[in-house]
Amino acid sequence: MTLIQPTRHGQPFKPQVGKRLLLVDPYPRNNQYHLTASERRAVWFPKLSLPTIAAYTPESWDVDLVDEAVEDIDFDTPCDMVGLSIMTCYAPRAYEIAKEFRRRGKTVVMGGVHPTYCPDEALQHADAIVCGEAEDLWPQLVADYEAGAMQRVYKMTAFPSLERYRSPRVELLSPDSYMTRQCSFTTRGCHFDCEFCSVSPFNGKTTRRRPVDEVVTELTNVQRWVRSELVERIRDEPLWRAFLATVKIRVGIEDGSIVAFVDDLHNSNRAYCRELWTALKPLKLKWGCQSTLFLGDDEEMVKLAAESGCVSVFVGMESLDEDCLDETNKPFNRVQKFSEEIKMFHKYGIMVNPGIVFGFDNDDEAVFERAVDFLTKNHVELAYFNVLTPLPGTALFDRYNNAGRIFDRDWSKYDGKHVVFQPSRMTPQQLQEGFHWANHQFYSLPNIWYRLAGTKQRLVARWEMNREFRKLVKRSCPKGKLSPLASVLKNLQAKLPVLDPDQLIPSALHALKQRFDPKAPSAQQLTLNIKVKRHDKFAALFMDLEGALDHLNVHELINRIREAAEKAKMDVIVNFEHLKLAAPDALKALIDSDAIKAAVPNVKVRYRKFKDAFETSMQGLSLAGLEMLTEDFQDA
Repeated sequence: MTLIQPTRHGQPFKPQVGKRLLLVDPYPRNNQYHLTASERRAVWFPKLSLPTIAAYTPESWDVDLVDEAVEDIDFDTPCDMVGLSIMTCYAPRAYEIAKEFRRRGKTVVMGGVHPTYCPDEALQHADAIVCGEAEDLWPQLVADYEAGAMQRVYKMTAFPSLERYRSPRVELLSPDSYMTRQCSFTTRGCHFDCEFCSVSPFNGKTTRRRPVDEVVTELTNVQRWVRSELVERIRDEPLWRAFLATVKIRVGIEDGSIVAFVDDLHNSNRAYCRELWTALKPLKLKWGCQSTLFLGDDEEMVKLAAESGCVSVFVGMESLDEDCLDETNKPFNRVQKFSEEIKMFHKYGIMVNPGIVFGFDNDDEAVFERAVDFLTKNHVELAYFNVLTPLPGTALFDRYNNAGRIFDRDWSKYDGKHVVFQPSRMTPQQLQEGFHWANHQFYSLPNIWYRLAGTKQRLVARWEMNREFRKLVKRSCPKGKLSPLASVLKNLQAKLPVLDPDQLIPSALHALKQRFDPKAPSAQQLTLNIKVKRHDKFAALFMDLEGALDHLNVHELINRIREAAEKAKMDVIVNFEHLKLAAPDALKALIDSDAIKAAVPNVKVRYRKFKDAFETSMQGLSLAGLEMLTEDFQDA
């Protein structure tokens, strides 16, 4: 590998003991989503990458750390080496910072996700890069630097062990700038393989875990440090500020009052979690983490988490559409269980903060309102809305790049807030507008009051977080608007009860050989579920019928089709493929649908898989007046 000669002020020098390292976490100052001081203290906590690098730096080096999200960089800070940890969306700013320091003769090293997956690009702006997790590589890089033999590329060959892991030096972080600096982690890697996520490619598809006793020791030490710092502040500051700090500690909104586990998948192993959470009980901490929502299927685990101090979980819900979850390789999330899983966390006072992603190939204009309505109805305390982003290193990036769907390579827009690709069922503008609309709608005052109604635990903290999110949204997001078709799609979708099940016949497509399947749900449980999407190929609304159709709910269905056709001026395709039971009179009424034809004469209603589903089952029954359509339907 190519070697470089370290320089100072443009002149070669021989490195000596007692060097200074400046670690910088880039954040563009002109970013429209840049948080104010109060917003950071309510919702923001630091990344651990640079405090960890500081911990693995030889003790002979003095280390300074600047998180540009909370403080400005002094480019004249005395230092010998500058280390930058780079996420993709911050790469342009990182390159600006590197240019300025290299102009001053400083050696610049880059690491993180973006240099790992875009090494050739990063090397244009750095003296050296670190690819992959850096714990095993960084001490070698520093030693090479001191010897005047630093390589251009340091590439991880094996994942670092998490045993005897050095505690991140969080004391280097700016005080009173975050919701909490009391951050830690227990695991790395993720055995899931979500298409849009860079975690498993970067950290591995198996989960590594830190020994429980080491985690507990670290948290105990950090807890003591935080408490001593708070005591010192309360002692030295004016009486009113000391009183305010005491109150904030009591309500749980003071820096250090909560531990943030920053694992990508904290509950990856339930046996490990049982051991860890049991060990946390004596510490009497409050903590939050990132978890799977289906942890809510296990009441025993949720109860244990709450007893050990859990007050908040971030869950990657991603979508309320099963097809979207399957598309992104996340089949373990089951939409039909979401409400009950949220209720389980709420039962034990744990705040649920879902991450929702807009822009999957199966998403259309209705996705925004559907998501906000669901989260509001279930009293979700916070939500993080994101635009689907094809990050380098992910399978999604490869798929979209190969298909020519990525139209913007400005990395600063790869932040989950901007549309950089061509969506499948929307225009880029509709996706961007819908994202903005969802943020404003969810963080409107009436919505906040409704969602927090009935909250008994940490109400002040939860209100404060919503208030600060609302301020951020109002300042940074245009209001946005939904397309006219969004309301059409929403109004078409429904779950209608079956009120008269006596005349129902089975669909042949489901191989129901008896008039009433003994395994079928009871008459009281029967419903007609209407799912709707826009089908671009046929310029039509594609309506999927699931469940049962009787002569009562069919009239509501016809009314919805007619209203949708009137507003959208689009053809309607009615799919019978997933309809399990139907009354002959209801089928006849739907197919005849004179009301639809009369109201919207220029709109064509087509029927898919009707004969396959019901012609055989209806033999022997009166088909008088029933028009059997013979149109050849293509797959939708």
